[in-house]
Amino acid sequence: MTSRILRTLLPILLVALALFVANTFIRNRPEPKTHQRPTPRPVVTVYTIGETESEIRVEGFGSVKAKRSVNVVPQVSGEVIEKSTAFEPGGYCTEGQVLLRIDETDYALAVARAEADVAQMEFNLARAEEEAQVAIQEWETMRRSGSNSEPSSLVLHEPQLKLARANLEAAKASLKQSNVNLKRCTIYSPFDGRILSADVDAGQYLRSGNPIGTLYATDVAEVTISLPDNDLAWISIEGTDCPKAPETLVDVYAEFAGSSHHWEGRAVRLGGAVDSRSRLVPVVVEIKDPYEMVGTRPPLVEGMFVRVLFRGSPPADAVIVPRTALRPDNMVWVVTENRTIEVREVSVARAGIMEAVINTGLEPGEMVCTSNLQYVTENLPVRIEGEKAPASAPNTQKGGE
Repeated sequence: MTSRILRTLLPILLVALALFVANTFIRNRPEPKTHQRPTPRPVVTVYTIGETESEIRVEGFGSVKAKRSVNVVPQVSGEVIEKSTAFEPGGYCTEGQVLLRIDETDYALAVARAEADVAQMEFNLARAEEEAQVAIQEWETMRRSGSNSEPSSLVLHEPQLKLARANLEAAKASLKQSNVNLKRCTIYSPFDGRILSADVDAGQYLRSGNPIGTLYATDVAEVTISLPDNDLAWISIEGTDCPKAPETLVDVYAEFAGSSHHWEGRAVRLGGAVDSRSRLVPVVVEIKDPYEMVGTRPPLVEGMFVRVLFRGSPPADAVIVPRTALRPDNMVWVVTENRTIEVREVSVARAGIMEAVINTGLEPGEMVCTSNLQYVTENLPVRIEGEKAPASAPNTQKGGE
């Protein structure tokens, strides 16, 4: 009987003892330590607005083209007997330099014949004048003998004299034309230039009026840049009604042989018409002495693709920020001294590709965020790139919970 009771109570006692021990351990367990977790702060890049703002920049692209370009066209026909070594594609020539000589034999003979014709006509005129003088004297003798009739102009040799004078003038004109044709046998360069193309060689027969080459002047080159109409408000152009902006400096950049080179230019005029498809306005920029080598800078080449940068002063009290700092709906993210984000609306005067001109809403010394963040809220804590992370943050959590 006793053993049966023990077998019944023993399991119950063991369970009660286990529950007691477990409860004791739970009540006497150590308190978990608390850990401070820093609030996540996105790392951002900022732009600090300076007291003196940089220039407004309007950028465009275009191709170099000479301001003056002419076709070389012989005005007389004949065989080429001499060709200058400079008259080759890429060659340079100076004003008055001989490019070609055409065989002038026929034209020299024409001058000799014209000179002989002039001499003949001068003789005819002298004879006609003498005959007219004799006719007048004879008529005076007849009138003194009692004749009352009036002489005709033919009797006085007036038409003959007029014809002789006209023939002399025609002979002189023919001589002048012959001399001009003789001079045209030598083709000169009309200005300091560079040969673009040349399709002629010694021994070749040329016909008058057929182009044989092209050369362009090297004193001035032009680049035509197409710009939006709004950008014209920031560019001063000579000879137009667009100088609302201060004087604009123009820089021309070109890549050549792996290096970037710089030329100074100036905006001289607008193009003849607005592009009907893009609605862009052509602006013509002049570059003086573009083909002159300065130091390691090479000469510009006809057709070279260049980048043109217009630089002007911003309006009074305006500030300039990178274009990446301007957000949709004319918003910017200002980084405060407490390193939090302030979402602020600003007045935008111009939003270009690289920068934006802000009329109102920002002050010198303030910092604007130029980084792209996925989510931004007012007073969002941030950390500026390069600064150390804060030591602690206000919110805490218990570890293990």
